[in-house]
Amino acid sequence: MAGSVTHEMIKAAMIKAIETGLVPRHPYLDAYISSWDSLALVIQAAIKAAPDN
Repeated sequence: MAGSVTHEMIKAAMIKAIETGLVPRHPYLDAYISSWDSLALVIQAAIKAAPDN
């Protein structure tokens, strides 16, 4: 299942990360943008490591 990270994947991951407290709520957009970029890298790494089924 190799692929690339989509906007929808990052959005869903960001929402869940905030809900679970993994990413703290920020009053400033810059903090979310930094977290957004980091989540994209994490998701991409998970996709690369996923076995092909």
